[in-house]
Amino acid sequence: MKNIRRKSCYIDQVQMVDGVPLFSWIDINPTELCSRKCEFCPRRDPAEYPNQNLHMDVALAKKIADELKSFEYRGGVIFSGHGEPLLHNDIVGLVRVFGRDIHTELVTCGDQLSVELVKELFAAGLGVLLVSMYDGPHQVDKFKEMFAEAGLGSEQYVLRDRWYGVEEDYGVKLTNRAGMVSEGHQAAFDEKRPCYYTHYSLQIDWNGDVLLCVQDFNKKIKFGNLYAQSLLDIWKSGNISRYRRVLGKGRRVMYPCDRCNVNGTLHGRKHLEAWSEIYDSKRSK
Repeated sequence: MKNIRRKSCYIDQVQMVDGVPLFSWIDINPTELCSRKCEFCPRRDPAEYPNQNLHMDVALAKKIADELKSFEYRGGVIFSGHGEPLLHNDIVGLVRVFGRDIHTELVTCGDQLSVELVKELFAAGLGVLLVSMYDGPHQVDKFKEMFAEAGLGSEQYVLRDRWYGVEEDYGVKLTNRAGMVSEGHQAAFDEKRPCYYTHYSLQIDWNGDVLLCVQDFNKKIKFGNLYAQSLLDIWKSGNISRYRRVLGKGRRVMYPCDRCNVNGTLHGRKHLEAWSEIYDSKRSK
């Protein structure tokens, strides 16, 4: 619930740009490297999801940030995705591109964290650091001491307990990652459940590909690429609109949504309503 409330103040405001409800949350996957192999992640099997030394170019991040600033973006950007952000070859530089003009967060397992790196990240403009702790309760004191030494306040970080076993679903709300994972007590697939991801969020891969959503580790559905297109052009494209219309009506019939068990309605209700007004208006003309 704390995670939901933290994001709601950014996600739940609907900003209209160029006649459409703008995305309010952007997930950026900065690297294809990870230092962990969690049982509930496709990376548990290197043959299925191998580590690759691939990183987002800082110049691409600047292109994204410049466009966001051009329409005074009021949402959030989070470095998370499919790898460990701190393994990016210039993660501080990547954060600095967005500066303090855009709310920026970062999710990490904490393996690479140090007092100095924490200081550098926040000096570069990071807003919130989220640490997923997999090794045990002793990590709580470790990170609290580290962050206190770095001068952080309690509102600048979130510690998430993830050290539980399969019986407790590893301390996370498990999803099947669009059909790639079956570990733990997975929710049943409901083909009539709406999903609002495409109404309010964008998932950007290290190479500029705009993907379906953070749940789709297959990365087979791509709405465009930011080296050739703008964020706004991709956001308004017919490609993403097809998914938006179908998912908003509670029809999980398109790949890979036809196998995905994620809730998909925790955020984005206001965006759904705004998009529905636009689609209804077009039908009535």
